[in-house]
Amino acid sequence: MSSVYAARAKRWETNSFVAEWFSNAVTYCQTKDGKRAFEIWLVKEYGKEIAKEKLLDCQKPPHRKFGLPAFGNHRLFNAAAVELGISDEAMQLYHKFTADSSICVPPRSKPAARRRRGETSTEWLARRHDSLLAGCKVPDIDWGIVRALAVSEFDKARDTFEIWHSDIKVFLNAMLARAPTTLINPEIKVGSPEEPIYRLDYAFRACLHSVTLAYMTWGHAVDVFEELDRRGLASTLAIERAYKQDSGLMWRLVACLCNINYLTGHLWERFTEVMSWCEYYRPYFKRYRTLEGQSRVEIDRAYLKQSGGYDTPLDNLIIDTIHTDAPNTTPAFFDNLLKCLDQNPNEASKFSNEAYQELGDVATVNEFNGHMYDSAFGHRLAQFAKSKDKQCLEDPHFLRNATFIDPSKLHWLPRNSNDWSHARTIGRSVGITWLETTNRMSMADFFIRCTPWPSGPEREMLPLIFDGLWLLIDTALWEFSATLDRSNGKETVAKKFGLFNPADPERPSAMKMISKQVGAHLSERLRLQYSPTPHSPSVHIPTAESTVAASGHAYVSETQHLRAKEKVKTKGAQLPHVPSDTDHASEEEAEEILPDTLPTDFKIGKKILKVFHRILQAPDLTEAKDEEGPRMGQIRWGDFERAMKRIGFEIAQTAGSSVRFDPPAKSARPITFHRPHPDSTLTPIMLKWIGARLKRCYGWTTATFSR
Repeated sequence: MSSVYAARAKRWETNSFVAEWFSNAVTYCQTKDGKRAFEIWLVKEYGKEIAKEKLLDCQKPPHRKFGLPAFGNHRLFNAAAVELGISDEAMQLYHKFTADSSICVPPRSKPAARRRRGETSTEWLARRHDSLLAGCKVPDIDWGIVRALAVSEFDKARDTFEIWHSDIKVFLNAMLARAPTTLINPEIKVGSPEEPIYRLDYAFRACLHSVTLAYMTWGHAVDVFEELDRRGLASTLAIERAYKQDSGLMWRLVACLCNINYLTGHLWERFTEVMSWCEYYRPYFKRYRTLEGQSRVEIDRAYLKQSGGYDTPLDNLIIDTIHTDAPNTTPAFFDNLLKCLDQNPNEASKFSNEAYQELGDVATVNEFNGHMYDSAFGHRLAQFAKSKDKQCLEDPHFLRNATFIDPSKLHWLPRNSNDWSHARTIGRSVGITWLETTNRMSMADFFIRCTPWPSGPEREMLPLIFDGLWLLIDTALWEFSATLDRSNGKETVAKKFGLFNPADPERPSAMKMISKQVGAHLSERLRLQYSPTPHSPSVHIPTAESTVAASGHAYVSETQHLRAKEKVKTKGAQLPHVPSDTDHASEEEAEEILPDTLPTDFKIGKKILKVFHRILQAPDLTEAKDEEGPRMGQIRWGDFERAMKRIGFEIAQTAGSSVRFDPPAKSARPITFHRPHPDSTLTPIMLKWIGARLKRCYGWTTATFSR
């Protein structure tokens, strides 16, 4: 039979693996059991009314089409459908059904792809997707990468929530950036005087929910990895052996998968809202919130028809993917996105800075999900959990490890077709329960007082008002979370979501930050004037130039020569890219030996020294009075990356603006920042944010770096 599939692959311009998969799908879906399973899937996926329409489409006769667009896999589906005697619509739906159900897939005989050193997460997700469509085995989990992802994202969520409490400008800038993309209730009239305040308050609640949800999700993952380290479980085999003997560990690992699944969906929904508001794509969508509070992003079919359809492959990808009713095609989305931007890097300008940030977060969580869930390890763990699902409520370890919220206090959601385990239903229930809590919060009084930005006495009082409102919110969150605790788990929910205890004297605030800046400013001046430079072990960093990843769409253009110079087909969001029959051989790389800790100081060149001092220096108090923030100057993102690379950090890029810096030391934590887009200049507020996080994570000051 292999010769039959090879011949079909040649006629369809694909590979033997895809040809066999398509053939198996059609054969199965035309059997009695297959028809029934397909119809059930259609209803679950699209609802009864749309499912009826799609069944009618499936009954259409095959029709050879000419002049199909070069991008996408339209030609592939048409060629396969005509030869197999079905309609194009049926071929596409049969393939999606079998892919979602993990059936009819031919045996995978080729070795799994391995991530290459220096490969961005987008490139890896795209190449991984290609390898799976070429018949390669599913890549196994890389424990080093998932730890780095979890730690850096957890630290980012923690630091974000803290600086929102302590820095008014950083907080307000974040809300002002999010507000225009936020969907508000229909009873609030667009253009009314109160609309801007409502948008800011909606944005605040959305951001509050996102940052605390991220803290909980990544924090749980970090806790699990630390437990594995404490137990000396370093290999996949050892971990699998342990969780099969310890149901508590098994359910903690499963909860990690479920939390990540939920966060992935949440971030994708947020990306949909932000991306559909980009100036270029805004006319293609209808955006609104229902009376029930559900956000909706729908394609404006009338405008799409009037404008003549899709202008470019990227437009096809975005418009077909970025709407509420689009099927989940995330792995194919990143594959397609990379190829679209490879063909025309200038199209990255269609993304706003906010969209690029959200895209980076989506890419990060999808990379983690690809390792933890869509891996050989994840598949085996999910199958083992499924085998225990019927008896899970009888297992005393299940509820204790599946949720930290008292089960009797959860807003229980009904199980849906995507819930592969009862634990996933619980994970969604935890998410909606916490959403109901964060939706009760409001910062409207602060937004009223600071828009427009006040002057005189009102401005002097703003930090006190800001701190007072945060105290009210922290108190309310703390009290609401206490009602969700188990009887023997006091303050557990609050700690899991990273809340600040309102009674804690160390709780961050704007007034404390101002006092700290005053002290740091005076201390730095005295140190430079009177104190000799302390002697400590140092590392001299050569001053030779090195390459550095560019920002925004320039990165895609400047690194294009590093990618394979082969012709590839781009495609619509719902259609998979189909690679040819090529050998995806694994690439073994020597493991780098790293020291245990970072050096206490660094000897570097003048230009790099200037970058670190600019980022880490305390702002001048007289300059800090300017409304645009402290006039400390601006630096380019590329200079910051170059400086970090010079002292040994490795840079891990994503599809959007999220960039992870991996330190050259075993015990040091990786750190993640967002690269500005499309302008790669770091503003004073961005420098302040980066400097504060570097100080917290590594203890760096200006004294750490010298010539």
